[in-house]
Amino acid sequence: MEGNESLLVDMVLVFAASSPLWLAIGFTLRSPMNFFQVVLWIPAAMFTAFLWRGRLYGRIPEQSQGGVLISNHRSSADPFFMQMASYRPIGWMIAREFASGLLIGRIMDVLDVIKAGRRGVDTAATKRVIREAKAGRLICMFPEGRLNTTSQFMQACRPGAIMVAIKAGVPIIPCYLQNIPFSNEIFQPFYTPAKVSLYVGDPIDVVALSEGKTDKPTLQRVSIHCIAEIGKLAGLKDWKPEMAGKTWLEKTPD
Repeated sequence: MEGNESLLVDMVLVFAASSPLWLAIGFTLRSPMNFFQVVLWIPAAMFTAFLWRGRLYGRIPEQSQGGVLISNHRSSADPFFMQMASYRPIGWMIAREFASGLLIGRIMDVLDVIKAGRRGVDTAATKRVIREAKAGRLICMFPEGRLNTTSQFMQACRPGAIMVAIKAGVPIIPCYLQNIPFSNEIFQPFYTPAKVSLYVGDPIDVVALSEGKTDKPTLQRVSIHCIAEIGKLAGLKDWKPEMAGKTWLEKTPD
């Protein structure tokens, strides 16, 4: 009898220890994410719920149409919050040097992150983003192009995300991250408690706004319109974004 009880206890312990694995497998079967994305999604959800006490206002559309999310960029943890707003896997563009390490590079490959150069226009990466958005994938791009650790609401922005959405024929979805912990240290947000809110705005039909054009004046006009929506989500109705320097996007990929 004692042997049977011991076996039962062992079975319960094994099941409890393996429950995260079964949870990941079950979620994978019901989600468009692959198994490894789900394995990383679960701790991300725990960080968001318990350390950062995340709140979501609005929802990223769940239909199969592609889209380009844009947001303010305060922290290395921003992708965690953005992914929590959708059960669909979100594609990310990151600087190639941040994915150069063996372990980090492997994780980025599993997550199917799109690696791009920081200097100039990375035509190959941009073409891939356009192709994947057109095929129905959600892509997130930060118009500032770098972390904002200043007192400004947002730093000068670039029109790359809007250009991608126009060429892919998909909407821009503006988002605003509020009260996210930010620092120059990449890991600090992961041990800093906070109360973060993510606001998701209505999709913007940039193809209609631009009439399908991607010349520089059109891109600047549509970019200002779209990025200003991030300010409105933050309650800054009169805020107008500043566009980055003189050489941005002199040419766009075909």
